[in-house]
Amino acid sequence: MRKGIGRNDLCPCGSGKKYKKCCLGNADQDTTSEFQSKYRFEAGSYGDIGSFMPSIACLKLMQSGEWIYHFVLVNPNQVLPEEDQAVIQAGEDLSVTFELKNKGGMDAAVAMDLKSKGYVSVDDFNVVGSSELQA
Repeated sequence: MRKGIGRNDLCPCGSGKKYKKCCLGNADQDTTSEFQSKYRFEAGSYGDIGSFMPSIACLKLMQSGEWIYHFVLVNPNQVLPEEDQAVIQAGEDLSVTFELKNKGGMDAAVAMDLKSKGYVSVDDFNVVGSSELQA
């Protein structure tokens, strides 16, 4: 049985990218503690008036103490008429996913659970209405 994350495994941060193309360069310490301290997730919505989808943003902590958007996941299978409904749904999905992880799941299980719920990674995403993020 192999221990740890291989270069070609999915990155535990949930980006959907291979570990070697994502966070491998930041792996100065145990990936579990790195994942917990360097990343945070926020529920949100993606879309426009009358057509909102639940979204989850992963933010990465930089050495300067600044949080930057690392990736965004969107569930295109759930289109809701109100922005608040999409944010609530994303929050519930995120909550359930991390409950599973907290019960002994691995970091990669977070990404797989969200994928099973229909979330996909969005390239060239645009964050609207967010203030500058600080730690």
